[in-house]
Amino acid sequence: METVKLSAQYRERSSKGAVRALRRNGETPAVLYGKGVGNMLIKVPTRELEYILNNHIIGSTLIDLDVDKGDQKESYLVMCREIQRDPIRRELLHADFFQIELTQEIQTEIPVVLVGESQGVKKGGILQHMLREVTVSCLPTKLPEHIEIDISELDIGEQVTVGDLKVPEGVEVLSDPESVIALIVAPTLEEEVAEGEEGEEGAAEEAAVETEQGEE
Repeated sequence: METVKLSAQYRERSSKGAVRALRRNGETPAVLYGKGVGNMLIKVPTRELEYILNNHIIGSTLIDLDVDKGDQKESYLVMCREIQRDPIRRELLHADFFQIELTQEIQTEIPVVLVGESQGVKKGGILQHMLREVTVSCLPTKLPEHIEIDISELDIGEQVTVGDLKVPEGVEVLSDPESVIALIVAPTLEEEVAEGEEGEEGAAEEAAVETEQGEE
């Protein structure tokens, strides 16, 4: 289980203008919440948080959060639960951190990684990766960074599901076991689907043109 460090500072509740000023100064407003800490308003260095987001898998990374309260510093073991970004500029707007207890199980989503080149792909089939994350429950110390599934024996027309996953001891997968993770489809089927979509789009465009001409 990977753990990274992040510095933070306690902050008082403030106006929207003050929050915007934080962002201009290179800080991201955030909230730390949990059974032991309640709800604490904090701010974190945007550059540090961006580095973590770009280099670690948030759902399976524990963060050692050092909070400076002015007269004292306290450290909390947390996970980043939610990130808000500007929809256009993609700048960080807000972050939520959840306090973790090492003795209590947590639920989170972790990536599913496909391993190997399937027999079906070697024959010309098309790999479709349908499900990229699954929900698991376990103690924080047991949380894997990701779960691998070998698709090397997968042939055209075959699939692997959540029920086929092999997870470490102490980890329980909560996602529907029948959910399809990946499948190999025949190239002709892929082409038919694409052609069908193009045909539907063309018919829709023709209908739109006819409607416009009728209105004229």
